[in-house]
This record gives sequence, C-alpha cells and structure tokens, in this order.
Amino acid sequence: MKPSHRRALLSALACLAPLSLFSPSVLAGGYPDRPISLVVPFGAGGITDLVARAAGKALGEQLGQTVIVENRPGAGGNIAADYIRRAKPDGYTLMFTTMGVLAVNPHTGMKAPFDSKKDFTYISLVANTPHLIAVNAGVAAANLGDLIKLAKDKPNSISFGTAGLGSSPYQGMAILQEAQDIRFLHVPYKSGAESVTGVVAGQVDMTFEATPQVMPFVASQKLRALAVANTQRLASAPDVPSTTELGYPGIVSGSVAGLIGPAGLPADVVDTLNAAVAKVVADPIFKDTLLKQGTATASSSPDQFRRLVAEEDKRWSKILAGAKEQ
Repeated sequence: MKPSHRRALLSALACLAPLSLFSPSVLAGGYPDRPISLVVPFGAGGITDLVARAAGKALGEQLGQTVIVENRPGAGGNIAADYIRRAKPDGYTLMFTTMGVLAVNPHTGMKAPFDSKKDFTYISLVANTPHLIAVNAGVAAANLGDLIKLAKDKPNSISFGTAGLGSSPYQGMAILQEAQDIRFLHVPYKSGAESVTGVVAGQVDMTFEATPQVMPFVASQKLRALAVANTQRLASAPDVPSTTELGYPGIVSGSVAGLIGPAGLPADVVDTLNAAVAKVVADPIFKDTLLKQGTATASSSPDQFRRLVAEEDKRWSKILAGAKEQ
C-alpha cells in the first residue's frame, strides 16, 4: 500500500466541512416530525458507539427530535448494514457507520449482504479517530520497532483484537501488516471495548484502538502504548509518539465515520440531515467533546462521501484480496 493514500484521505476530510454549510436550512419540508433511530454496527462502549451517541444527541438538538441510538453488532457490521439496506427510506432509520463496514467488508472473505454503491444513501461524514497501538504489559515490546521485529521473527505469533473484520481497527492492522510485510493473528470481539478488555486480560496481545478505550489502562500500567497511527501526537495521549515521528509514515490509520440511510432517501430529507450535520460539527462544544475522545470532526456533501467510499472500496479490494475471516 502506498503511504500517501491513507494520508491523502485523512487530509481530505479536513477540507470537506465548509462545503456542507451551503446546504438548505434544517427542518425543510416538515421533516422530522418524530424520533429517529440511529443504528450503530458495533457493540456499546467502543469508539464508534461513543461518537455516534455524542453525534446523535447533537443532531437531535439541531432537528428538534430525539435520536435513539440502537446497537446492532455482528458479522463485522454486516448485520446492521443489511438492516439499513432493507429499512424504509423515510429518514427515520439511519446508520452511523465506519468506512470499514462500507468499503472493507465486501473484500474480507465474508459475503456482505449489500452493495455499497447502490444500497445506501450517503448523507455526510462526521468524524475521524486516529488509532493507538498498544500491547499487554507482558508483551516483550518496549516500542513499535520491537513489536514489528517480533512479528517478523514469528509470523502470526502475536494476536490482536478488534470488533470484527469490518471495524476500523482491523483496517488499521491491515495497513500495519501491509506496510511492514508482517502478519498478526486476528481475534474478533463484539465491540472495540471488549477487544481492549481482552488485551488487558491477556486473551490477546495487542490492540489498535482509539485513545478513550486504551489510555485508562495505560495509566494503570496494564497496557503499554507504543504509538498513535497518525502524522502527529494527540492531545488525548500527549506522551505517545506518532508513527510518523518514529519513522513509519506509511502506518497512518483512523476510524472514518459518517451518516448513511437506505437507498432512495428523498432529496429534501438528505439536504436537511446534511445541513444539520454541518451545524453539529461546526459547534465548538461538539468539537471539544470529540477532541477529548481523540476524535476530529469532519463533514462532506453526500456526493463527496459517496465518492470516498467508492475510492476506498477499490483500494481495499486490492489490499485485502483473499482475506478470510478468522
């Protein structure tokens, strides 16, 4: 994988937000007039769930309606994606999902029950969360270089936990393995929070998760943080070096997440939701809430989101060719 690809995608996110500010005003056409269900494809407690809940609360305030978060984990996000695919396209059943579910799942060896090119309506990007690489305190790796050497010496001897094949941490691990030509053993869990708990308990050796899940265990010395997969350090983990400063610029990864609905959402509903998201991500309080979770806000037009998914789908079809669920 070319190091510039992932950095280009993440850099692009910061440039997209202003474009959504010109969308039609919120509440056009009387929508919404009742609560909205916001489906999350992973279990409660993971970073996708945490950001979805913060976004759902803020979105509800913008729309004047309650947004109810509903976790539907399983099959790496495929269960939730299939549920959304079959939902009524009226704007009252939406999904807060990651790029991994949309662009990675179809190429992991699982049979994804959807076509990301035609089964969904893309509304807006919302957030991007850089990943943090951490190991169980008992793993003989004091730094990222040590971990890479261990993996090179004994392929598949070091295990890592994620919320499943469609999760962004799995995507990040694929980037690490591709960039360094190394192999780890994948152990799927129901949520990112459970996968981190698995590392703490010694069930698996390492995690590639967001700082809110990892740093409390680093502070208690149950986990050892090796690097944040980013171009620079994070305010939520200031003492953890970035992969770029450590000399691994190709290992840059984050959980890119956004709002989608079933195919066929009315244009005025899409416009209303896109405008509401633009207002949410521009709010300083919301920005600060996500920043404390190691997450940056992002926004886009529906077409920009759709094109990003198409580009990532094409890229991951090559990176994960032949990948099988473990």
